Amino acid sequence: MQLLSCLPYLLICAASVSAGDWRLSGPFGGSARAIAIDPQNRNTLLAGARDSLLFRSDDGGASWRLLHFPSATPGTIDALIIDPNASGHFYAGLDAGDSPDSGVYESKDGGQSWQVLPGLRGLRIESLSIAPADARIMAAGTSKGVYLSIDAGENWRRASKESNSEMQDITALAFDPTNSATVYAGTPHLPWKSTDAGENWHPIHAGLIDDSDIFSIRVDPKQPRLVYASACSGIYRSEDSGESWAKLHGIPGTHRRTHIITADPRNSSIIFAGTTLGLFKSPDGGRSWRHLSADQVNWMVFDPIDPNVFYLATEYAGILKTSDSGETFHPSNAGFANHTLNQITGIGKHLFASSVYEGRYGGVFTSDDGGLEWRLRANQEALLGRNLNSLMTASASGELLFAASEDAVLKSTDGGKAWSTITIKPKITKGKAAPHFGKLRIHALRAIQLDRKLTLFAGTQSGLFRSTDGGAAWERVAVAGLTGVPVLAVYAPPRESTRVAVRTKDYLFISDDLGRTWRQANLAVNTYYVYDVAVPIDVDAPLLAATSRGVLQSVDGGAHWAIVENGVPAATVNSVRFHPERKLEAYLVQYGRVYRSWDGGTSWQLFPSEGLENSSINFLWVAPEIPGRIFALSAARGALVFDIPLADVTKQPVGMASSKE
Repeated sequence: MQLLSCLPYLLICAASVSAGDWRLSGPFGGSARAIAIDPQNRNTLLAGARDSLLFRSDDGGASWRLLHFPSATPGTIDALIIDPNASGHFYAGLDAGDSPDSGVYESKDGGQSWQVLPGLRGLRIESLSIAPADARIMAAGTSKGVYLSIDAGENWRRASKESNSEMQDITALAFDPTNSATVYAGTPHLPWKSTDAGENWHPIHAGLIDDSDIFSIRVDPKQPRLVYASACSGIYRSEDSGESWAKLHGIPGTHRRTHIITADPRNSSIIFAGTTLGLFKSPDGGRSWRHLSADQVNWMVFDPIDPNVFYLATEYAGILKTSDSGETFHPSNAGFANHTLNQITGIGKHLFASSVYEGRYGGVFTSDDGGLEWRLRANQEALLGRNLNSLMTASASGELLFAASEDAVLKSTDGGKAWSTITIKPKITKGKAAPHFGKLRIHALRAIQLDRKLTLFAGTQSGLFRSTDGGAAWERVAVAGLTGVPVLAVYAPPRESTRVAVRTKDYLFISDDLGRTWRQANLAVNTYYVYDVAVPIDVDAPLLAATSRGVLQSVDGGAHWAIVENGVPAATVNSVRFHPERKLEAYLVQYGRVYRSWDGGTSWQLFPSEGLENSSINFLWVAPEIPGRIFALSAARGALVFDIPLADVTKQPVGMASSKE
């Protein structure tokens, strides 16, 4: 694939996009699972993603806005339809597992409001199709077979027999363009066909490799007997309405899954195949192919006016757009965010965040404006093939960073662009044999900068290690109950401090002198599953723990703990954080709701949470030196930002009542 420029791929965000009071700030791009275009208005597009995210563009993909989608259970939007006869009439198919939130959702007002269609509630939706000859006739591919509607989705009937175990998961659907009673269905076990509106079905697999997963089916609009099917075993062509198939060659076998097969609307001889390793184009009906892009394609749509323009929904690069029939692509992701972020750190407005399992489109992102605009700094290749579980800055300039993956400590001296590994080598005491640990599994890393001196703590499966020389040498922390025990997490105050805490499977240990001495906190980690610990700078301030049973507070340095129920439910808390400037101000997140405390966690008030609805927030962070800015890192939406009004930064807002739930 020829890119128009390298820069657009690296510049992830052009502007922060509103999503209620909390804003999606990026990084933009990520996984796009489905895409649809309005046949009556080429500028209107829908894009579906993980975490029940649905985006709309009104300018041909130049910018996107997040629509309010009502599902309370995170799922994947794998199928989208825009009614060809009514702009603003949308259908979205949601796969939320066995949750009752799975189903087909309908909007008649351009995505402002949605209703789940009652006949399909609770069914995982893997595909949707609308009959070209009559837009009132629809098919839904569900986890329990094919469902058909003849009244634009108002009513549905099961069109495949419950007893047919081969037609349980319907991965692809297509109607004959001239006869709506003829329906094709793809399954994980080859394709099927009905010629009587679903009353009867028969398998059509002559010529296909046994047990091929069928991902898409395309019936030629001008030659209905010409049918294509894409599968895990390749691409197939039928010239007799699917009764027999011939495999098309020319695409390498390494591109095992072809998610979509389609053709140029003006010329059915020009075929496109979207595979796990990119987009292919054939100018001669599949006899020869050219590789146009290297990004996994999940779906694609053509501009209804100019077929040279089309859009790809890709697994890692977000939305790609071409204006020259695939010769060049450029990302169209401003406002579209579907990254999984797990860490954020920074000094002043110079911030860094990390994502996991995103290949060349994820890794370490950086922002120079306090988290409103992000760009990719180092992908997984630059990180030496590793996914990070820890990331932190270790200098005022932001040039020195440390990170950790499961098998290595990493270091960057150029602001996160290039990385090298550090081996944890314990110091050898004179006269003693060197300890042998084998290859250490690293769970957590923390860097503490104090008076220009850097101390590193590494939590490993063989205990806690400490370095005071930038990782060149390490000493094993020898403390009863901690020595040799797997250390799962390391916590420190939000600003420079000598305090640090570490968590094992059973206990929490606290040090007030940078790890020279330790005391065991009486926190029953094995009773309360601990997700996060907030350590204040002030030794007299309370400690807080986010647990599976609520937020716990200790006012005596960890000797005793109690669940706080004043203003916050005693239920799972994902993350808790002290403000870096105001020592008794704290924040926590619980089921997508944020709470704030002004008194060290003794009481809590519901904080504005609009924009976080139904989101999986794993990590809260308050930016040092940007005291009014809070970040929420999500499992799929990237970073969300909340800017506290200036009048609220220094005082408790009047009229904010405690939440009584």
